[in-house]
Amino acid sequence: MNDTEEAVRHLFAAATEDIPPGVDLLRGVRARSRKRVVRVRALVAAGTAGIVAATAAITLSAVSAPSALAQVMQAAARTGATSYRLSATERIVKIGGLRSQPWATASGVFDPAHRVGEETDDQGAQVRYVGAYMYVFVTDDLRAASHIMKGTPIPDWASWERFPSSLGAGAGASTAGLAMLGRFPALLGQFDPQDLLGLLKSATQVREVGPASGPGWTGTAYAYSAATRLSGGPLQLSVSSSGTVDVDQQGRVRRLDALESFDGTVRKVDITFGDFGLPVSVSAPPASEVWS
Repeated sequence: MNDTEEAVRHLFAAATEDIPPGVDLLRGVRARSRKRVVRVRALVAAGTAGIVAATAAITLSAVSAPSALAQVMQAAARTGATSYRLSATERIVKIGGLRSQPWATASGVFDPAHRVGEETDDQGAQVRYVGAYMYVFVTDDLRAASHIMKGTPIPDWASWERFPSSLGAGAGASTAGLAMLGRFPALLGQFDPQDLLGLLKSATQVREVGPASGPGWTGTAYAYSAATRLSGGPLQLSVSSSGTVDVDQQGRVRRLDALESFDGTVRKVDITFGDFGLPVSVSAPPASEVWS
């Protein structure tokens, strides 16, 4: 150690002897050190949060979105479990029964959960759904068709004929409704909408075709095809359906444009659904006017 270094050490030692109590010459150094530690910890925490967020994003991206088939099946089930209003246009493409009007428009309200609903068309026909039964207004065409097909005429005093009904939450396609229309196409415009939703739930091929929209809603359009075989006592009925179904962002069916084949009859139907959740009240016709 040279003379200069020795002098500096001596001066520094002398200076520290006169430091008043409570004065910390290294406080600034320690404060800067603590700030560096805090910054390092903050950077570590931010990095950890970024890693967690990235991991979450990777995990979410690994979860597949519901398939087109699943979306349509869920929409059919959700729509069939709530009340709604519908309007429909139907056309017979190929006739497999007796008489028919080429076109019919129909409208109605349904509450499957409480098994009530009613529907009328522009041909003068009417159907009411109450509990376990469907009541069909007896038009002249229906009276004539029933006489020929069953061999037993509907009594003159009867204004309504009663059939078993499949209307209900989760109900599938019924043999009665489709077979009756196929054999008595005078009932064009009269159908159980739950049948059509039930056919959607049996879809075998579904693909997304693009966006869809209507008054107050937006959603997605899907092309589908479905086929099933229904049994009702001795009656065996093969039913196929294909077309387009629009599903809104709440997962409900808004429109169904379908071509259906059953019992030698081919019909085209275009149905719109709306006013979900509306109250529906329907009464059965007077018992004195009903024939079973």
